[in-house]
Amino acid sequence: MGTDRLKIVLVGGGSVSWTPRIGADLLLTPALAHAQYILLDINQRASDLTKAYLDKLARELQVDATFVSTNRRDALAGAQYVLITIATGGDDAHEYDLSIPERFSIYHTVGDTSGPGGWARLIRNFDVFVSLANDINRYAPGAVVLNYTNPMTALTEVLARVCHGPVVGLCHALFENLELIKKCYALESEARIAVKYAGLNHFFWTTEAKAGSVDVIADLARRLKTRSLAEALQLPPPEAKNVFDSPRRVAEELFRRTGVLPYLGDRHTCEFFPYYITSKSNLSRYGLIRTPNRHRRRRHREEGQKLVAMIQGKIPAEYKQRTRETAADIIAAHCQGQVFIDVGNLPNIGQISNLPHGLVVETAVRVDRNGFSPLAFGALPPIVHGFIEPYAHVFPMVVEACFKRDKKLALQALRLDPVCSHLNGAQVSELGERLLGAHKRFIKAF
Repeated sequence: MGTDRLKIVLVGGGSVSWTPRIGADLLLTPALAHAQYILLDINQRASDLTKAYLDKLARELQVDATFVSTNRRDALAGAQYVLITIATGGDDAHEYDLSIPERFSIYHTVGDTSGPGGWARLIRNFDVFVSLANDINRYAPGAVVLNYTNPMTALTEVLARVCHGPVVGLCHALFENLELIKKCYALESEARIAVKYAGLNHFFWTTEAKAGSVDVIADLARRLKTRSLAEALQLPPPEAKNVFDSPRRVAEELFRRTGVLPYLGDRHTCEFFPYYITSKSNLSRYGLIRTPNRHRRRRHREEGQKLVAMIQGKIPAEYKQRTRETAADIIAAHCQGQVFIDVGNLPNIGQISNLPHGLVVETAVRVDRNGFSPLAFGALPPIVHGFIEPYAHVFPMVVEACFKRDKKLALQALRLDPVCSHLNGAQVSELGERLLGAHKRFIKAF
């Protein structure tokens, strides 16, 4: 790569949720264990904390990686890889993305991808992402950019339109499906699972799946004749008030209707359909639990406290193991010229034949020294295409509105979002204006 030591920048390096785990993955990957890591964060006190933890972890793992905590954008200079895990405005801003739509009978479970919550999250992140992309072009031209920030589809498009180097969006949703299949069929390894999948981030669909020699789609369809999907997958009852768990009733209904296995994370999938999240009775009927902001705040606080405890005391063995995230594998494959195939979000160049070119879609992607090459999926089944098609217009429309500084176009995109279909035009405009007003300190576009 032209230098003895790789330079990898983690934007949002002060995140106590992302940085410690991704940092461990990087340190546990031999090709990356000796890199220089820049923890770039507007809150340097936060990145000082994660640096102290990773310094200690590196010592215990006996690797000579170095870490720098900074809030200076020119720290990007000469970087080969940039990972992005930021959320402009943090939990305070997200509170508005949940509470304002609620006044219009839209009860977001997560609120980070589709609907008015995802719309607002894109707009409040837009200017920061454009500025960051321009800095990457200036200080680290050609750097590989890996984006974890939601809304994945739209923000990855923003980066792809500005950055000169390769950009890919990463998400662990597929891994959740694979883990459930592995457990259901008592497989020792995911290597025995073969899947064919495509769609949008948090809204992908599996049309073919094999667990060993078993046809998973056909087998689950047979099991569903007498059981629920949760029973067919042999899942334990969901834990009460666990925001990440559910009885998978949304996934079951969609599978029964389509014959295609959706993303099994109901809390994300439900937000693409108006009927699941615009009725409190339906939230209850489908066992959907909303993630309150107090839960996020408490989790972030507890993770920070845990980090301090590990810096002062002992780092448990579980924090010295690889997570299921694959950013480290992707970087290692790319810098070593090896081949690695994983799920990724890239602009459509035909990998999904019946979705618009340029739309950022989620499919299998080949990683090698040349960058990221999406693998051909073909055409989505008609009913799945019908579910996705509105968002194939909504997401790019909001991105275009931000680049054009056109608030009217942004509000038109919100009008087209299926989650707002129960509202009249005046209500949609009021909803949009309230969200824009709440986030005005982050928004230059309008």
